[in-house]
Amino acid sequence: MDLEMVFNELSARTLAPDISTARQWMSELIRTMVAAKGCGLKGIRIQADFHAMILAESYPLSRWRNDPEVNKDERTFLRTLATKTPLSVDIPDIEIKIKVEDPGCELSLQGIQSESFKVAYYFETLVISLHSELLWNASRINLDLIQIDENGELIEESVEVLHASQKNHVLEHADWIQKRLQPDRLNGMELWNRRDELFPSLQFCNAGTKQLRRLRTGEKKLELVLEVLSVLDKCAKNWQAGYFSLEGYPFEESAESQPTLNQYWRERTFVCPDGEERLFERHVKLKECNWRIHFFPEVKTTKLIIGYVGIHLPTDKYPT
Repeated sequence: MDLEMVFNELSARTLAPDISTARQWMSELIRTMVAAKGCGLKGIRIQADFHAMILAESYPLSRWRNDPEVNKDERTFLRTLATKTPLSVDIPDIEIKIKVEDPGCELSLQGIQSESFKVAYYFETLVISLHSELLWNASRINLDLIQIDENGELIEESVEVLHASQKNHVLEHADWIQKRLQPDRLNGMELWNRRDELFPSLQFCNAGTKQLRRLRTGEKKLELVLEVLSVLDKCAKNWQAGYFSLEGYPFEESAESQPTLNQYWRERTFVCPDGEERLFERHVKLKECNWRIHFFPEVKTTKLIIGYVGIHLPTDKYPT
């Protein structure tokens, strides 16, 4: 798969104190982008006003591109680097496109919204910055994600985006980039979009699987979830009638206790693909990450429905 880096527009908000410093910033930016391209990133996504960027007083990017004191190879690289603008152009994945273009989904840094970090987060790719502030001297940036979920509830969480303003930052991410470029390396959203292909014997409820869709490439939780879903799919394929069993597999599976169901049955009730609400009390325990996969064996149709994938739901003994 092709993957592009994304330019951080916030790193251009600070002007260099003089033209010499602006040249240094651009040289470092070019070295960073060359390293990212060398790791396999095919180009860069930029804002529509990228080429109008002001680097220092009376020194816009257009002047830098024609500055005889700037290394010719640096200027040539920027001219020949494959670019895409605006940031959300040519997004083949409709789910990612909706998230990126949704004004109700905000990604902000220190209270300032950033379109570039939002695109990079959902693309699971690298943000590239000018080294214009101490803030950008980091290989990872934490941001606040605010969005409305499928049930109309406001979700606020802290997320991390991989970042580089120096060549060394890129090299730190080199192994991750290589894994990300492998065609068989899924993230949660890709798994969700390919669920019918990957797990033809399973059906999935929408509301209870939102945590699954937010899993990132390479996360241990994602590997554990894939392993369990693959086994459930295999068992569902062979299930003809009677009790659905996971006997013989190294997973701990159980039903909820009655005290838990008496108090928290609503948290385990999900609307299924056929429009019916069902109580999902049986679940597989992923103890390594404290996650649970709740499932419902529909005896009449011999279908296995996945109701919930996510953090341990509240119980009578552990309400939080």
